[in-house]
Amino acid sequence: HTGGNLSARDRRTGLIVIKPTSVAYDKMRPEDVPVITLDGRIIDGGFGPSSEWPMHTMIYKSNPRLCGVVHCHSLYATAFSAAGREIPLANHELSVYCSSPVRVAPFEDPGSEELGESAIRYLGSDNNAVLLGNHGPLAVGASLWHAFDCACAIEQAAVIAFLSSQLGGTNPVPATGRAKLRACDPLMQPDTGELPVEVKAV
Repeated sequence: HTGGNLSARDRRTGLIVIKPTSVAYDKMRPEDVPVITLDGRIIDGGFGPSSEWPMHTMIYKSNPRLCGVVHCHSLYATAFSAAGREIPLANHELSVYCSSPVRVAPFEDPGSEELGESAIRYLGSDNNAVLLGNHGPLAVGASLWHAFDCACAIEQAAVIAFLSSQLGGTNPVPATGRAKLRACDPLMQPDTGELPVEVKAV
């Protein structure tokens, strides 16, 4: 339907493209997508930006290397957020983007600045993923592709953790493996100023 939101920032201009508010994904056209500044001023697009644009712009302001944000309401990850339970590093895909289990931020009103502040605080400096309490996962990356790949990895890990708990428990990826996988994240590599390429390890 219209739930969730995503955005991408152009490193050259600083402008942000973001999902339009209340427009179904299957009805969206390129000309509908808003282009905004870091302070939320609309530059182009047929609709207003997602109501959660403050969270997106705050995240971009917090780290100049971030160029993609994906927030969705995937079922298993959202269930973990409702239960207040971290998602363990149950698969190698999530271990590319996180150094520790995906933390759960407390519930904040959607669209509020408090939501953005909480997301940044619980992302910390070691993870590209966070669970917004009773709301769903949020993923960030060096590009929109990386953020989307991270969001998929969050949901995969949530499903794996849930199913493996029925089998007696979840064994996270070993520390040595996590270190090698984490090094594949473009955000963990020196910033050359070049546009990032796709993650090669996944």
